[in-house]
Amino acid sequence: MSNRLYRLIYGIFLLAALYFNLTYLVYFLIATMVLEGITNWRVPVLVTRLRGIPENEDLNAGSQCRFDIEAERVWRLAIGLTLLVTYVFLQDKLWFVPWFLAFVIFGAGASDVCPGLIAIRKAGCK
Repeated sequence: MSNRLYRLIYGIFLLAALYFNLTYLVYFLIATMVLEGITNWRVPVLVTRLRGIPENEDLNAGSQCRFDIEAERVWRLAIGLTLLVTYVFLQDKLWFVPWFLAFVIFGAGASDVCPGLIAIRKAGCK
């Protein structure tokens, strides 16, 4: 499973959970994203290992980065924490932020262009 496909599926589930007001599904999706950001155990990597497909080599092995952390991990942590704060604690005031993030994640999965990931990589993560 690629990160692009995972973002597409995650965006669809998040949009559906927000539309149908499935609070526990939103909580599960937020917890999944935060746990992936903290532990770096990503669903696409786990699915790839379970299917027995060899992983791609690290494309950033020879590049110089300011920070020794993967951009995908930082992105997942930032998205998870933003969803946590805006959906759980500030839902009445910032109700549009989870919707915006869901559409952005869905769009990033559909087009494989994620502005947040691009900005994180420009900031110096690998």
